[in-house]
Amino acid sequence: MRNKVQRKIIIAMIILLIALIIVIFQLNKLKGTRTSKENLEYINSDELEDGTVSPDMIHVVIALYEGELNPKAISKSTYHFINHLVPEYLKKCKNEEITREYFQRNKEDIYLDIGINKEEEFISLINEINTLSGNLEFESSRFDKDTLVVKNNRVEAVLYIKYRNNDEINVNVNLYNKVYSNRTSIKFYVP
Repeated sequence: MRNKVQRKIIIAMIILLIALIIVIFQLNKLKGTRTSKENLEYINSDELEDGTVSPDMIHVVIALYEGELNPKAISKSTYHFINHLVPEYLKKCKNEEITREYFQRNKEDIYLDIGINKEEEFISLINEINTLSGNLEFESSRFDKDTLVVKNNRVEAVLYIKYRNNDEINVNVNLYNKVYSNRTSIKFYVP
């Protein structure tokens, strides 16, 4: 009888320990996620996290860009888009109806993150992203130097992004000359 009670107590303690580990893991996971506003502040700062990878040919873009953004901001913004936003959008925006609902619920964050404030622009971007499949493992990215256009308030370029076991996708990128506090200074879109 005593052994049964001891076993039940040990099993209950093991279950509680596992539950505690899961809760701690989930809290740490949530703690590491930045809000869109916090991420915009990070991108506009001089801070650069380890592991941030810049697209190939970024030096050509930076050479032509004459605005207020520093090169770190361009790297951080593209890195965030490629490694966080594209996988999130792929996971959450499965079809046009869901994409429209997602846009309506997250307009402010989308504007802060990628500079899009029109639903149709967001749908076009999601259509390009939805050509991807599986668990996205970043392989490479590059700016196409042949698509660079310098305008009076921005530089435009095409960014090619490759994930393992997927075809390359491309998005247009506008690097605005001014640093904004209420949205990204780098717009990602598909015309």
